[in-house]
Amino acid sequence: MRSDAAAADRLGASKLPFRVPGGLRGNWMPLAILVLLVAITGLVSPEFFQVTNLLNVARQASIVGVIAVGMTFVILTGGIDLSVGSILAISAVVMAIMAEAGYPLIAILPTVIALATLVGVFNGCGVALFGIQPFIMTLATLVIGRGVALRITDGGPQEFFLPNGVVDFLGSGGIGRIPGPLIVFAVLALIGWAVLRHLSFGRFLYAIGGSQEAARLSGVRTKRNLIGAYAVSGACAGIAGIMTASRLSVGDPTAGNLAELDAIAAVVIGGTSLMGGVGGMPGTVAGALLLAVVANLLNLAGVSPFDQQIVKGVVILAAVLLAGQALRSRSKAARRTPEGAEGEGTSWSKAEEET
Repeated sequence: MRSDAAAADRLGASKLPFRVPGGLRGNWMPLAILVLLVAITGLVSPEFFQVTNLLNVARQASIVGVIAVGMTFVILTGGIDLSVGSILAISAVVMAIMAEAGYPLIAILPTVIALATLVGVFNGCGVALFGIQPFIMTLATLVIGRGVALRITDGGPQEFFLPNGVVDFLGSGGIGRIPGPLIVFAVLALIGWAVLRHLSFGRFLYAIGGSQEAARLSGVRTKRNLIGAYAVSGACAGIAGIMTASRLSVGDPTAGNLAELDAIAAVVIGGTSLMGGVGGMPGTVAGALLLAVVANLLNLAGVSPFDQQIVKGVVILAAVLLAGQALRSRSKAARRTPEGAEGEGTSWSKAEEET
């Protein structure tokens, strides 16, 4: 049995003289919006296409993008993770404290990532083992985490000095003119795509998002995989915290404030349903880049920071509405075809098509 959306995608793709990758077919709306927005930006502000500005846009998208990669895993299960901003802050603070204490980078990086992953596991255990709603569980962790970050720093930023090529690469450096944070984002997004597309863990997340009970009855270890999804989200937030601290040489306990909202917006704009079971990594990448392009365009146009928030909210709403309309249109088209008449498929088949 194949899903309606998948049937419609195949129907449209069959009319093309070449094969369109499944990730692009499943996420064409956010990608199309991104291309259109870039074109409009180039007409309104030609300086947008200056290499320096493009690299700045990529750098701005990277930290939110890294968080959004992990957030995609959670939202695909039908959950949500509000604690990523706090995890970012704790990671940055712990990195600063360890650096000032004289620990080598080879000990700092795995320790910080392991700590962030453990916070994610804590969230996953609350959701999977104790049945706490993801919103409530991660909201509590957000508050606790922010309090811990403020407590261990006495509310002030922790400066550190760690002369190291890796720190420079993760912060403000790179390879040639390509920013290091962009490379990290691209690598993590590629790994995330491969996991969702080719590994059973990824297919199980789609199945859980489609119907957790059906997945359980099919033999999927839902609790273990849910914990794994939140662990991935925590690890990505920890990496974002390392990148933030490396760029500023400061562990700021207030860093990452509202980062969770930007990450969720990037994932949802990218076509991943908050209900779970539908979405993919290509759309998340497009969503993160789209948010960065919008922010850069508003800065170039001289729009005040207050008005930028309004415009950003309108863009997010419009993108989500357009993506939803596109999904409904594909479903209607699929129902008019023999393949679409077969009915809804399993979430595992959605994973095959959407990623």
